[in-house]
Amino acid sequence: MREKIIDAAIAEFTQSGLKFTMSDLAKDLGISKKTIYTVFESKQAVLIAIADRYSADFTQMQKELEQDTSLNAVQKLEKLLCALPEKYCDIGLNRIYELSEKYPKPYRHLMTAVHHGWELAEEYIKEGIQNGEIENVPVPVVMAMVKGSVQNFMETNVLYQNNLTYEQGKREMVRILMNGIKK
Repeated sequence: MREKIIDAAIAEFTQSGLKFTMSDLAKDLGISKKTIYTVFESKQAVLIAIADRYSADFTQMQKELEQDTSLNAVQKLEKLLCALPEKYCDIGLNRIYELSEKYPKPYRHLMTAVHHGWELAEEYIKEGIQNGEIENVPVPVVMAMVKGSVQNFMETNVLYQNNLTYEQGKREMVRILMNGIKK
């Protein structure tokens, strides 16, 4: 039941952003709100569960990327920086800023998952520098640029106002960043 509720919440977020209600979830699932509240104490708890699932899926993506020996450091860095688990594509993450404003606790929980990839990104940059695939750039500056961009995408409506999806924004950020540091 827990997984079904999370799936329904993701579908509702895709359609309505954070405007979905527990009643909407109950209706989608053909169950009572009371049943949902036996699994989740609040909408905030549902949002945290979505962040937990995202974190697990993102961690799995990172493991698969690390094990892929067919990619060089630059390719791995690009894939990591654009990484978004398939289930989360097209769910309206360009409106994630609403979460930061209205539900700060689930937002912080989600950002913990997002930040898990930063150390790996730093490793790929350093590896790329060592292999001569990336210019000898100050890694902390590159990471500050990446982190700042992602944080801005998630805490402001810049993507939403410019009719860009989160995925498009990240791809464009990576394209600009990588074209600036590739040899």
